[in-house]
Amino acid sequence: MPTTRRPSGSKPEVIIIGGGASGLAAACVLADAGVPALVLEKEEKAGRKLLATGNGRCNLLNFGPPVYFGDAAFARQALSHCGAAEVAAFFAGLGLGLREEEGGRAYPLPNQAAAVADSLLARLQESPSVKIRTGARVTDVRRAEGGFLVETADGGRYSAPRLIAAPGGPAAPRLGGSGELLGVLARLGHGLVPPRPALCPLETETAAIRGLSGLRAPAWLTLFIGGEPACAAAGEALFTDYGVSGVCAMQLARDAGRGLQDGREVILSVDFSPLCGLAPPLMRRLSPSELRAGPARREMLGLLEARFARLGPGRAYTGLLPRALANKVRSLPLPEAAEWLSGLRLRVTGVKGFDQAQVAAGGLSCAGFDPETFQSRSVPGLYVTGEALNVDGDTGGFNLLFAWAGGILAGRHAAGEAERPS
Repeated sequence: MPTTRRPSGSKPEVIIIGGGASGLAAACVLADAGVPALVLEKEEKAGRKLLATGNGRCNLLNFGPPVYFGDAAFARQALSHCGAAEVAAFFAGLGLGLREEEGGRAYPLPNQAAAVADSLLARLQESPSVKIRTGARVTDVRRAEGGFLVETADGGRYSAPRLIAAPGGPAAPRLGGSGELLGVLARLGHGLVPPRPALCPLETETAAIRGLSGLRAPAWLTLFIGGEPACAAAGEALFTDYGVSGVCAMQLARDAGRGLQDGREVILSVDFSPLCGLAPPLMRRLSPSELRAGPARREMLGLLEARFARLGPGRAYTGLLPRALANKVRSLPLPEAAEWLSGLRLRVTGVKGFDQAQVAAGGLSCAGFDPETFQSRSVPGLYVTGEALNVDGDTGGFNLLFAWAGGILAGRHAAGEAERPS
């Protein structure tokens, strides 16, 4: 990766830990302001995780109503200062255009994640004031006279009056995810909510879905915790040897993990009504009102009875269900088949770990930070952004939106506080 150059002997006014979405956004803001800054990135290439988002397309933000968990109020307050429109304008300033798709999801016009990383890194490459040092894994951060002292695994020691920490979280370790700095930052005086996987596949009992591995089908999923509906989502469900994956299942993992952690019974109900044409094939979380109004056993039974009467038992499922799914219900009496297709119930036994999670729930408590600047309320000059905070969003670009917004706001405030070189 090309490395930008600064005037020899100049010292950074700001150190940025992490060359991911949030850190690169902050660096670009500082570059525009002409503030000397140093980005320390532990991987050999900055922006690596960006290249894997959105199946290589990079769903980089969402124009729809925000959906956040954890310290959700903090996320909403932050986005009131730098929302989707402002983030889109930030990328327009880098020369990157966006297209909006279903559900408010926004993608780069070239339809490639590389275009997002390239636009950020190109801006930094041309900056005389910002330098990126890759292969620099930060191991310690301490307050020091005049600011902060940062140490790296290779023996490097760096100091600056201001520090923007955007180290990411423990999700997706194969792409560089790590929670090793959360404890270090917490020791500076911030509460820490222990991270756990979110947006990951569900592990379930498998007897009822044996033979369906690899099947993808539009469905409505509802999660019951302790016998009560907790949340629901619609989308493409992917059946596996261990349970259920796909975006709609991953959206329920946060609540499933919490329920299991609390020792409660967690049940996943699968409704194939969208597959059978009895409900729209949506791709989002479902509201309680949509669940109450949605087709269920009665509508499914009516559909099956009509097909049996018209086509006979030999062809009733042909053209309606994938073969593997039809084989599951072909031998059942119609009422039982309707129940299976509209409310298949699977006991959730676990959620996949950080290695299969898109994001982690938990992180540093946002109570210790200002949502307008992301600066610590107790440690002046320290900013924490992105996945290191106790905010996790839904699928569809919300997590990246929060990361961009935090980097932009922290960069702006740090730039306003910094001394410009003469």
